[in-house]
Amino acid sequence: MKKYLIIICVFIGLTACQGSQQADSSQQEATVTEQVQEVKEPQVVIVNSNTTLGKIVANRYVDMSFSSTLPIRQMLVKNGQHVYQGQKIAELDMFILNNTIEQRRRQIEQSELQMQDVIIAQGYDPDKPGSVPAEVIKTAEVKSGYQLAMSQLEAAEHDLKTAVLTAPFEGVVANVKAQANELSQPGQPICRIISTKDMAVEFRVMEADLAKYPIGTGIKVIPSAYKDRQYDAIVSEINPIVDEQGAVTLRARLSQAQDLFNGMNCEILNIDN
Repeated sequence: MKKYLIIICVFIGLTACQGSQQADSSQQEATVTEQVQEVKEPQVVIVNSNTTLGKIVANRYVDMSFSSTLPIRQMLVKNGQHVYQGQKIAELDMFILNNTIEQRRRQIEQSELQMQDVIIAQGYDPDKPGSVPAEVIKTAEVKSGYQLAMSQLEAAEHDLKTAVLTAPFEGVVANVKAQANELSQPGQPICRIISTKDMAVEFRVMEADLAKYPIGTGIKVIPSAYKDRQYDAIVSEINPIVDEQGAVTLRARLSQAQDLFNGMNCEILNIDN
């Protein structure tokens, strides 16, 4: 009976040792696996020897904004709308602006009368401005509030001129952020005008393949959204920096960009190599 007990104890001890060794081995394997996962391979931008990936970018755009805080009377465009140079985009409440200008002009008239009183008090004839010293005139302008009234009128006239926003060039409307009856915020963009006649494609190639894309190289651009279309472009810029992944950024100007959007993904085909 004692022999049987000894054999059973030895068997249990061996089994426990083997389990511990297997656990240690599994733990080591898990550690190795985690270490391998931490090593990230560099992102490869080249699909094959003549193909790379890129994005459509706008070379020319402008954010439209008002210079004063007033209600927006009209917002005349929407996202994706094509506009022409000089086309009206939006306008503010003209009644308030015109009324402000009239008030500033009346203030100037009152200050001019006060100026005359100051000049007379100094012993000069305001009807003979040539006989009044410049220092006396300057003092009269300050005391009467004439200079302040003039600066306020200039500001009001500037607000009136900028109360109507027009497209500075032909393009497409994007990022519309305002609507009629909202208060405009000075310098806060209400929309963006992107020139569709000045679009490019930006892409990256590995340093070893840079020689395939010298300035003037012709490429074909295939948008991800329109796989059945190809657009012509010519390499126009090479950023002289090799990034951490060993790639160089290039830009190619599109000859035409109908239906292409800023930020659109695309595929680049090198047709000169």
